[in-house]
Amino acid sequence: MSAVETVAQDLLELDEEELTTKLGLLDQDLNAGVRGATSIDYLENLPEPRGGLEDLLKAGQNVFGPASAGAYRVLCSDVNDLAKDSDLAKELTKLMDTKTKEASTQAIALLTPILAGAGLPQSVAIVVGTLLVKKLAKGSSDFICTKWKQNIGEVTG
Repeated sequence: MSAVETVAQDLLELDEEELTTKLGLLDQDLNAGVRGATSIDYLENLPEPRGGLEDLLKAGQNVFGPASAGAYRVLCSDVNDLAKDSDLAKELTKLMDTKTKEASTQAIALLTPILAGAGLPQSVAIVVGTLLVKKLAKGSSDFICTKWKQNIGEVTG
């Protein structure tokens, strides 16, 4: 099991608000120049937030919204014709349909390098990937880009 999958399994135990708060705390540490904060190993030692949870939640939402929209553009090549999803989006759809922790972990492992390649630090990419998987896994799964497009509207709207 890769380091990304190991961390992803731990992150999947958190709810969306906890993940978003963790993303805000991570963003705060990155902006402060904390050494090693870009590494996924840093997530294992990220301190529990104390006070100011609303600020951290908002900071996390401010990171997640643009990251989600950017990843959507990469994976769902033509937003006007969702039937032309990439092979990666189809693989993610298949994993999301499985609805197991193992499948969710694999989906996060697929998303993390895409997000990191789009300019996010690896530590942020894995948390954003986990949030995406949690949000997209809600309800009955259909074509992943359709669900994702709806989710982006909820985040940015």
